[in-house]
Amino acid sequence: MKRLLIALCAVCCLCGCVTQKSTDSLQKDGIFVREQQIGQEMIEAFQKQNYDNFVKYLPEGGKRVWGKDKFNEEQREVASRLGKIDSYRFLTKLELEPAHHLVWVVRFKSYTLKGEETFKEALFSIVVGQVDENLKVFLFGFK
Repeated sequence: MKRLLIALCAVCCLCGCVTQKSTDSLQKDGIFVREQQIGQEMIEAFQKQNYDNFVKYLPEGGKRVWGKDKFNEEQREVASRLGKIDSYRFLTKLELEPAHHLVWVVRFKSYTLKGEETFKEALFSIVVGQVDENLKVFLFGFK
């Protein structure tokens, strides 16, 4: 038993964990902050049903595909399935060079048939990259 304790202590003392700084803290003043702002603006635009602000970071081709009718249809579908956006929080960023995939948890509020509040959560993600020195959103959506 004594040998087991000595061996366990040796393993604990000699082995260690190495933690790298997160990309969040490494890029606080860089592109990452701007990418986060873009995602937050899109979530807030969706919440406020503001089509123009929602699509302003899409490339021109994306704006043609994602028209106002499609935006309104998505608004209705999300509201019927999840409710209205109550809050959101940033979750993570995935490196997909040359683009980045950012993910938020979005909390929705709705009401039961008895009128009681109920909450559901979904993921909102965007894939952001640079086009002609400007950040553009190539993919987005709730999951």
